[in-house]
Amino acid sequence: MDIAKTYARSGGGVIAVMHDLNLTARYADEVTILSDGQVKAQGTPADVLTDPILSDAYGCTLRVNVAPDPTVPYILPHAASTASDRKVAS
Repeated sequence: MDIAKTYARSGGGVIAVMHDLNLTARYADEVTILSDGQVKAQGTPADVLTDPILSDAYGCTLRVNVAPDPTVPYILPHAASTASDRKVAS
């Protein structure tokens, strides 16, 4: 994903079909949500990856930014640093 983001930042075009919404939120500049062959929403991740839009698209109640049952371990992949993050932080 870092390679694709770097390529896009240098002027290249990147289209990716993603099912990992966390990666999508972290890397995408623009998101299109498709459901039943229809575009449900399009825009920035912050505008599109919302409770109502995702719940409608997936046909179940979804909540963004809410951790599951506190008795179950929950890993936040976006909290992990990448090699490029560590270089900037040093």
